[in-house]
Amino acid sequence: MNQRIVNKLNALAVNSYKALGSVLLAIILVGLVSYLGVQIFFFVGHSWLTPTVVSPTDPQILQLNAQLAQQAAARDKLLADRRELESRLEQAERMLGSEKDFQERFRLAMGSERDARAKSLRRLATLRREYRQAAEEIAESNRAYAGMARTRTEALYNAKMLEREERLTANHQLAQMTQTNLSLAQGTAELQTKLEALEREVNGLDASMSGKARGLTTEALLLEREYTRSVLEVARAESERNHLKESLRSLDEAVGRYDALLASIRGSPWMEAIEKGLTVGFVPYENLENAAPGTPLYRCALTLVWCREVGMVGHALQGEVTVKHPVRQTMLRGVMVELRLTDEQWARENLLHLGRPPLLL
Repeated sequence: MNQRIVNKLNALAVNSYKALGSVLLAIILVGLVSYLGVQIFFFVGHSWLTPTVVSPTDPQILQLNAQLAQQAAARDKLLADRRELESRLEQAERMLGSEKDFQERFRLAMGSERDARAKSLRRLATLRREYRQAAEEIAESNRAYAGMARTRTEALYNAKMLEREERLTANHQLAQMTQTNLSLAQGTAELQTKLEALEREVNGLDASMSGKARGLTTEALLLEREYTRSVLEVARAESERNHLKESLRSLDEAVGRYDALLASIRGSPWMEAIEKGLTVGFVPYENLENAAPGTPLYRCALTLVWCREVGMVGHALQGEVTVKHPVRQTMLRGVMVELRLTDEQWARENLLHLGRPPLLL
C-alpha cells in the first residue's frame, strides 16, 4: 500500500517536472522568438521613431547651456576688447587730426611770420637809407658850422672882443654838435644791426620752409624741431590707427564666428524643443522618408502587437542629433521631429511606429 502511494507521488512529480519543463521551454521559445522578431524588425524595418521627453535637466540641455554660457562670455569679452580698441582708435584719430591741424596752422604761421618780418625788413631798410641820408646831411652841416664857429670864436677871443665865458659857451655848443654826430652814427649802427638781424631771421625762415640747412637760425631750428615732433606724432598715430583698424577687423571676424556658433547652439533641436515646449522624437536618417509631416503614429503594447494610433508627426527640426539605438548598443545619427500626440503620456514610450502597425495588429 505504501509502495503504491510512493509510485503515484513519483509519477506525479515526474509529470509536474515535465509540465514545468514544457512551460519553461515554451517561455524560452516565446522569448527567443520575440527577441528574434524585434531584432529582425529593427534590421529590416524603417518605420519607427523613439519619443524623447526633453527637460531642462537633461544632460544634453545642460551641456548645451554650459556651452552657450561659455561662448557668450567669450563673445562679451571680445566686444569689451572691441570697445576699448574703438576708444583707442578715436583717440588716435583725434591726435592725428590735432597734429595735422597744427602742421597746417604752423605752415600758415611760418609764412605769415616770414611775410611780416620781410615787410619790417623793407621798412627798416627804407628808414635806414633815410636816416643815413639825414645823418650825413646833419653831420656835414655840423662840421661846416663847427669849423666856421670855432674860427670866428678864436678870432673874436684873440681880438679881445669875446669874453672867456662866452668862448667856453661857444666851445660847449660845438661839443654838443659833435655829440649829436656821434648819436647819429650810433643810430645808424643800431639800424644796421636790426636790419641784419631781420635779414637773418627772414633767411632762416626761408631755409626752414624750403628744407635747406644753409641759412638756418637757432630760432628757426627750434621751430622746425616742434614741427618735426608733430610729423613724428602723425606717423605714430597713423601707424596705431592702421593697427587698431586691423585689430578691429579681426575682432569683428571673431565675433561673427561666435555669433554663428551661438546661433547654431540656440538652433539645436534640443534647445528649440525646450524653448518652444515641443514634444519631439528621434528619427534615424534611414527612417526619415517615412516620417513626413502628418504621418500617423502608433503605440504597441508589446513592441510589435496590440497597437493603437496615438498621434501624428509634425515638422522636422533643423540640425543633426545622435541618439543610442533603442535595443542595440550603437549610436544612430538622425533628426528630431515634432510629435503631436493625443496624450503626453505616449511621449514616455520607448518606440512609436510610423504610418501603420508593424504587424497590422
